[in-house]
Order: sequence, then C-alpha cells, then structure tokens
Amino acid sequence: MATGTAGLVFATAPALDGGAAAGLPLEQTTILGRLLDQFGTLGLRTVWVVTRPEWRDDLDAAARTAGLDVRVLASADLVEDMRITADVAEQAPGTLLVSRADVVTHREALAGLLLDPRIVSGALVGSAAGGAAWSFRVRGARRRIVSAGSAFHRVRNGNSSFLGFMKIDRRDVDALAAAGRRLAELVADRPEAWDEELARKSAEWRFDRWRAAHPPAAPDVPMPAPEEWASLPVDPGDEERLALRRRVAAQDAVSLLLVGLVRGGAELSAGRLREFYYSRPSSPDDVRRSLEDMGAIDEDKVALNSAVKSLDGFFTTFLVSPYSKYIARFCARRGWTPNQMTSVSMVIGLLAATAFALGSRGGMIAGAVLLQAAFTIDCVDGQLARYTRTFSKLGAWLDSVFDRGKEYVVFAGLAIGSTRGFGDDVWVLAASALAFQSARHTLDFAFGISQREVVAKTTQMPLAQSTDSPMGARLPMDPEDAEAAPAAPVAAPDAAPAPRPSLKRLVVRLARRVVRLLGLLDRTSWGKWGKRIVVLPIGERFALISITAALFSPRVTFIALLAWGGFAAFYSLSARLMRSVAR
Repeated sequence: MATGTAGLVFATAPALDGGAAAGLPLEQTTILGRLLDQFGTLGLRTVWVVTRPEWRDDLDAAARTAGLDVRVLASADLVEDMRITADVAEQAPGTLLVSRADVVTHREALAGLLLDPRIVSGALVGSAAGGAAWSFRVRGARRRIVSAGSAFHRVRNGNSSFLGFMKIDRRDVDALAAAGRRLAELVADRPEAWDEELARKSAEWRFDRWRAAHPPAAPDVPMPAPEEWASLPVDPGDEERLALRRRVAAQDAVSLLLVGLVRGGAELSAGRLREFYYSRPSSPDDVRRSLEDMGAIDEDKVALNSAVKSLDGFFTTFLVSPYSKYIARFCARRGWTPNQMTSVSMVIGLLAATAFALGSRGGMIAGAVLLQAAFTIDCVDGQLARYTRTFSKLGAWLDSVFDRGKEYVVFAGLAIGSTRGFGDDVWVLAASALAFQSARHTLDFAFGISQREVVAKTTQMPLAQSTDSPMGARLPMDPEDAEAAPAAPVAAPDAAPAPRPSLKRLVVRLARRVVRLLGLLDRTSWGKWGKRIVVLPIGERFALISITAALFSPRVTFIALLAWGGFAAFYSLSARLMRSVAR
C-alpha cells in the first residue's frame, strides 16, 4: 500500500452493555486495538478514530497500544460524523481507508481490499446472506458497485452485503468530502422517507426473529401480513438485540457514506470476503464465539483457496486448480513471480507445438501432455498473482498475449505435423480455426467493454431519496417477477377488444422467458457447469486439442474445434442478444 495511506475508523456502534462495541476486550487488547494492529501491518500510519464523547477516554487508551499515530475524535452524533468525514478527507495525504471499528476479521480479508492494485477505490462485500453481520445490501454489476443501502436507503435486487470497509483513492477523496457535507445536511433534517425506510427494515428484522421462533412448518401458526410485522411479539433477549440493531443501524456512518459515494457517481469496485471470517460482536460472549469460530479457520488455506478464480471453467475448476494452487504456493515461497510463470508456460507451449509438428503418434501424445503442462502453469501464474497480490499491467498483457500465442503456435504445429506424418493438408482448417478463435476473442472483448460502459451510465437517485429507482416509475420486471405478476383483468363483454400484442412486445416476452430459463439453469449444479462447458473456455479447448490429437489426427482436432466453437459462438451471441432485448 502506498506510503501516506490513512484510516478513518468509526467506533460509534454501542454494545449490549451500553459501552462501545469496539472497546470490548479481546485477548490482550480490544476489538479496536486488534483492528489497528492489522492496519499497521497493512501500511497505515495515521488513523482517525471517531467515537462518542463518553467512550473517548477508554478508546484513546486502547488506541495507544497500536504503535500508530492514532487521533481519537469525539463526535456527538451522526451529523458530526459526516462533518468530521469531510474534514478528514480534505486532510488525507493519499488513499483513505474508511471503516467500522467493531469488526473481527482475518487480516487477509482486509489485505484483499487494501493491497490489490486492481481495486483503485472499492468496498469489502460478502455474500447476500451477510445480514447476520448486521450489514446492508449492495448491488454489483461487472465488479462495480452500482447501488448501496443504509438504514435509510433501500437496494433493489441486492446481490451482496457491505461489510464496512472502503478503500478510497486520492482521486475519489474529494467526492467523499462532498458526500460527507451533503449527508450532514440531510441527517440534520432527516427526510420523512428515511424514517419510513428505517421503520420498514426494523419490521423486517422483527419478522425474521419471529419466524425463527415460529417456522412455517409449525402447526396452527398463521403467517402474519407485512403490515403486522412491526408489532410481532419476540422474547426479551431478541427484543434487546432488535433495539440494539436499530441503534447500530441508525448510527452506521460508513454505510451511509458508501451510499453517498455511489449515488455521487464514484466508481467503486467490489472486494470479496470469500471464505475469510467476519463478525461484529456486541457482547463478551459474542467476542468469545468469534475467536473460537475464527480460530477454527486456517487463514493461509483460505488465502490459497481464494487465489483460485471463483468463476472458471469446469475443466480448470475440477481437474487443474485442485493441484495448481499448491504449485502457486510453492512458487510464492521461493520468490518466483507471476511473469516468470507466464514465460515458462509460453516456452512449454512452444515445446508442445514442436512435438505436434513431428507428425508421429509419439509426438502427438507428447504434444498433448506438454500442452496440458503449459495450461497448468498458465493457471499457476494467475493464482500466484492473486496469492501474493503482485499484479501488474505488464503481467496482464503478457498473460493475454501468451495465451493466444500458445494456442496459435499449437495450431501451426498440428498443421505441420498433419502434413509430415499423416499426409493430410489441413492448413485451411488451421487458418479457419485461428481466424474463428480470433474473432471470438475480439467479440468477447468488445462485449465486455460495452457492458462496463452500460454499468458506468447507471442512473443514480438523489441522496434524499430512500429508494434506488425513480419514484413511481414502473421498472422493467425481472423474468421471475414477470412470471409472478398478477394477470391483467379480463375485459368486460361490451368492452372494445384488446389490441393484439405488437411484434416487439412478443419478442421481448420471448427474450424474457429465455433469460428466465437460463437463470433457472444456474440454480442446479449441472445447469451451471453445463453453461460454462458449452462456451468452450480455454481449459476445455486445450483439453479438446490434447485428447483429439493424441487419439486421432490433426484433422479431427480442427473439425472438433470448429464444430464446438461454432455452437459456442451461437449460444453466446444468442444469450447476449436475449438479455439485451429482455431489458
């Protein structure tokens, strides 16, 4: 992390006993003290800690043990929190970390956000089920956060939960200061819609606790209507927790600032928690359970697993990554770099092409084995980069160029080998496969750029508005919502006949049904993996080349590549077209 990075930490969440949750004892320090120690190992040197006046002395004593330049500031309420944010943002020397102080998590979870150079400005998020951590939903698209929630703001179709850590680059610090000043004005004169949203969330939390005590399968327990949720009875322990949760939510400055940044147009990437531990204890018992749960997790093992792409092809996920990640760790411990592994992979690819060019059966088998070795090392370079967080633009360029380079020299080697050893001229097929694969890569690259441009143009609502969509606007329904929508009323006998649906509406309806079907496939393991296999990613492509070359002939290899690749291109283009029309 760059020298001069600073932190702004909010220790404003109360514990069950009325003190600061960040001040709860944890081993030989406190929750705040442990977090500050982690910040120190991640390169922070100056940290502002914002807390309530009655907790300042206790937290100041805890902060002194961290070995950092910690400045504890007393803030009376959320309005002052926002004003302090604006002031600190204007003083920050560079990148600014904005976070909650009452969090117990692995250091590597924070390192994934703070030390990853691909995340210029970003926020740490977990799975959509992260509500147990008293977090608010966010919606991400193309690795960018396009909508964020707070106690006073609602997110439609949220797909992750914000975990209270934001990395704000110098270029976005001014936007943070502007958001702080604007939010201070709004919090001082809170819009009525904000109070309504907090009340709605409070009712949902109460219903969740009631439902946990009264599962749907329980006999003689009618399911209450949403308007009854706010008055549902819960046991005294849950009542105390619900009251605390509302207080914590209403004072959550970090979530509110994330909303301000997103709605202000700042580009924030999503850094993933993955399998690392995360909790927000509010009592000594919570702290004890958190330490036990976190101690049961091997942090290095999770870091190694996190180095593997979460979304990859079937062949890579199940037949390469289970062992290639250990090769990546072996390389990391010896100081080898991702660029070195990328170069090694290219050299092995050249050897594979040379073996194919021999034209003998032994050469074909040797080329198949070498090609798989090259692909394994190609997986290692990315896993090594993620494990050690040594990313670079040069490395990304090398990886892309050498991936294509290995494939194309292998095509040439197969064509030469076919002529020499099989007496079969397949250069036309080889050239066709090369041109076709180049066209697919170009289309995929262009599609990715266009999708990021669409995401960047997402319309943001004013901060004063509690919802993230235009008030009163009828948003295009997701396919699932459309299927569940009530049927249109039947026209009276003497009414004029309803107009026939236009061709455009019929096409849109068909597209939505197709998109819904594709979405349903993702709910099953075979459907999810089938969709990834059918597009013929690089792992499946190299496996197809190796198997057909070793067992058959180069002609069979190229025919198989063109046939499967053609179907994959048809599927990909059709699916993208359907999704575009369905919007």
